[in-house]
Amino acid sequence: MKRKQFLYRFSIVLGISLIFFSGGNSSRADAASASRADVASASRADVASAYNYGLTKVKGPGPNSEVYTVSDAVDSAISAGLAEIAQKGPKIDAWDATCLVFGDRITDSQAQYAYESILKNNDFLSGGSQGLNGISDVSAVNGLVAIGKDPTNVNGKNLVANIVKDANNPASDYSIVNDLEALSTGSYGQASEKARTSLTKKLIGMQDKKTGLWNGLDYTARAILALSMNTNQPGAADALNTAVKAVSNHFYQENGGFADSRNAENAYDDVTMTNALASAGVNVYVPLKGKTDYVAPVQRVLDQHPVSARNSAMLIQQATWAFEQARFTRKGGKGSIFAFNQTDAAKHGEIVNIRDAAITKKWSIIRSSISDPQATAAAVNDAINLVDKILVTYVSKLRADSTSSAAIADRAAGVKELNNVTVSHAAPATPVTPATVTNNNVTVVNNPASSSSASSSSAATSTSSSSSVPISTPTVSGKPVKKASHRSIVYALTTVKLYRSSNFTKSNLTKTYKKRARINRPMFLVISQQMNKQGHAIYRVKDMNSGKTGYTLSGSKYFAHAYYSAKVTRIKVINPKGINEYGKVNLTSKKRHVKKNASLSVRKVVNYGLSNRMQLTNGRYITANKKLILATKIKKSSQNTRPSTPTATTTGTSTSTPPTNSGSTATTTSSKPTATTGTTTTTNNSPSATPTLPVALTNPVTPSNDAKTITTTISIHADGATIASGSIKVSSGASAFDALQAFAQQQGLTLTYKGSGATTYVTGINGYNAGPAGTMTGWLYSVNGTEPGSSMGAYTLKDGDSISMTYNK
Repeated sequence: MKRKQFLYRFSIVLGISLIFFSGGNSSRADAASASRADVASASRADVASAYNYGLTKVKGPGPNSEVYTVSDAVDSAISAGLAEIAQKGPKIDAWDATCLVFGDRITDSQAQYAYESILKNNDFLSGGSQGLNGISDVSAVNGLVAIGKDPTNVNGKNLVANIVKDANNPASDYSIVNDLEALSTGSYGQASEKARTSLTKKLIGMQDKKTGLWNGLDYTARAILALSMNTNQPGAADALNTAVKAVSNHFYQENGGFADSRNAENAYDDVTMTNALASAGVNVYVPLKGKTDYVAPVQRVLDQHPVSARNSAMLIQQATWAFEQARFTRKGGKGSIFAFNQTDAAKHGEIVNIRDAAITKKWSIIRSSISDPQATAAAVNDAINLVDKILVTYVSKLRADSTSSAAIADRAAGVKELNNVTVSHAAPATPVTPATVTNNNVTVVNNPASSSSASSSSAATSTSSSSSVPISTPTVSGKPVKKASHRSIVYALTTVKLYRSSNFTKSNLTKTYKKRARINRPMFLVISQQMNKQGHAIYRVKDMNSGKTGYTLSGSKYFAHAYYSAKVTRIKVINPKGINEYGKVNLTSKKRHVKKNASLSVRKVVNYGLSNRMQLTNGRYITANKKLILATKIKKSSQNTRPSTPTATTTGTSTSTPPTNSGSTATTTSSKPTATTGTTTTTNNSPSATPTLPVALTNPVTPSNDAKTITTTISIHADGATIASGSIKVSSGASAFDALQAFAQQQGLTLTYKGSGATTYVTGINGYNAGPAGTMTGWLYSVNGTEPGSSMGAYTLKDGDSISMTYNK
C-alpha cells in the first residue's frame, strides 16, 4: 500500500485530514523559520530552548551557538510534549493517556477523560465494527491498559475478542501489525496467544528476503515495533535483527532521518522509525552502527521540534512516546514500552519515582510543621517514620513485580499512600526562655525543646560549655556570590582554563578561554561540582559551542549565570543583531524584531528549563540570555538581602559580635523566644567577600578537650557557585545541623533556621532564602552523596561524613 493511500485512509478514520497534512509542513516550517530568525541573531541557544530542549551538534554561526546533551534534550522534549498534551483537558484520548502514564504525569481526571474518549471513539465499544486497519483498537487497548483498565471487559464488552476475530482474517496489511501490537500489550488467554503466533508468522512471511524490509518505510517501522513485542515467537528475533540492519543500509540518512525512494524524509517517518528502533533495543542517542559521521536518529527528531504547540496533536503524541521509548531503552529497558506485561525494566524507574516522592513528602512535612504551632517534634518524627515504612513496603513490592503495568500500579498506590500521611496535632508548646552560656569566648544561645522533641532529636544537645556547636547563627557582611545555576548554563567572566581531569596539572590542560566581551563570552553547561585533589572547588562543564567537556575552577570570580533570574523590570538589547519578541513562552509565534539599544519594560522573569525567559509588559516573551540583553533596572528583593530584625513570628533572635584578634568582649541581646524557633546573627568586624574556595580557619569552634571528636567535610552551593567548603570538628553524636552551624561560624556565613531536632529547617544561607510553604525553593542537603530524607537536626553524623548543601530554586 502506498504511503499516500494509507495516509488518506488513516485520516478518514481519525477525522483529522487537514491537521494531519499540515502538521508535518508546520513542523518543517517552524524549524526553518526558527533557524533563519534566531540563528541569524546569534542566538541558536534560544532556538533550541524555545522548545525547552536543545541540540548536541550545531554547525551554526559564531561563538553564540550552544550545545546541550542529548539526554537533557530528550528529557526536556518529553516534558514539553506532556505539557502540550495536558493542555487538552477533557479532550485527552487513549494515546495521550499512554504518553502521560510513561511520563509519570497522569492524574485521575486525565485517566477518566481518556476512558470516556475510548468508549466514545472506539468502533467496537461504541456499537460498530472494527475500524479501518485496527487503528482505534490498538489505541484503545494501549490506553486502557495504561490507565489500569481491563480490555477484555469494558462495560461488559470484550475488546480483545473482537481483535482476535479480525486477526484470524486480517482486513489489511496494516491490520496485521496493529492487531499484533494490541494483542501483545498483555496476556489475554489462549485464543489471543494463538492469534499472536499466527500474526507474527504472517508478518515475518511478508519481509523481503533480499532487502530485509517490508513494503515501505512506514510499514517497516510498524513491523519492527510489532516484532519487538514478540521476540519469543519463532523466527521473530532473527527477522528483527535483519530489519534493523536493513534500515541502516537502505533508509538511514546522513542528517539522522529516514527516507526511501518513494517518500522524502518527514517528521512522522523519523518519529515512527526512531520509536521502532528504540523498541528493538537500538540506542538511538548515537548514530547507527557503522555510520559514525551521521547524526543520531533521536537528534534528528529533536531538530524537527515535533512537540511544538503548532504541530498536530498526532505528531505531538507520536513524538512524545518515541522520546519516552528512547529514554526507556537507553536506561536498560527491554522491548516496547507498550508491552506492558513482558518486561520488568520499568521497575527501576518506578523505584526512583517513589523514592523521590518520599523525599518530597518528608520535606513537605517539615516545611508545613514550621508554620503549624500544633505540630510537635514527636508528631513530625512519627510522620517521617511512617513515610519511611511506606517507602520500604512499596520498594519491596516493586522489586517483586514482573511486569511494567504492575510496577506502574504499585508506584501509583505507594505515592497515594505517601500523600495521605499527615502530622497529628497537639497543644502548642509552652514558651521557654533560652539559656545563654559562653563556650570558647563565643556566646551560645540554647533553645531547649519540649520533652517530646528532645526525645526525637539529636540536635538539642548544645546545653553546656562542653558542647561543640552553638545554636547561634553567625553572619558576615558581604554580598552573596553571583548566581550560576547548577546543571544550568553559565558564562565565563574572566580567563578560565579547562582540564581533561580534576587533577589540575599543566599536562591535563586542554584549553584556555581568554577573557572576552560580554556578547562573546564562552558559555558552559555545568554538569556537576566537587572538590579536586588540590582542595579547590571545581565544576565539570561542557563547552556549549564545541561540546568539549572538562573541569575548571568554580566560583563567582570565574562564572555567572548566563540567564537572568532576578526581578528585572527593564532591559536594554545589547546583541548587535537584535532579538525577537514572541507570543509564547516557548519562543514561538514571532511578533516583531527588536534592534540593538532598544529598551524594554519587563513584567517578570519566567523559569523555562535551562534557559529562562522574560515576559514583557506587553505580554510578549524574550530571551533572558545575558549575552543578548542587559538588565538596566532590577527590583530589590528581601529574599536576597541579609536578614534584618526578625518579626514577631521569628522568635529566639540573638546578635553577637565575636572577639577580634585583640580579644574584645562579646555582647549578647535576646528577645523573647519560644521553644521551637531560633534565629541568630553574628557580625564579623572585618567584612569580606563570600569565599568560593576553602579558606583557613579564622575562628574555629572546637569541642572541649574531654569530648570525643569527629571530623566532617561541608560544602555549600548556591545556584551552582560554591559559597564555601572545608572541614569542621564536632563532638561525637552531633547532628548534621550541629556541624553546619559550627561551619557557618567558622566561615563567617549568614545562617538562619527554624525548629529543632526533627523539625529543624534551614531557612537561609548568605541571603539565599527558602521560598514559601508549598514550593520547592530552599536548601537541600546530602550526606556522602545521598539525601537522607530527614531533617538535618535528626541526622547523626559519623566520622568522615561529607555534607553537601545545595540551594534549590
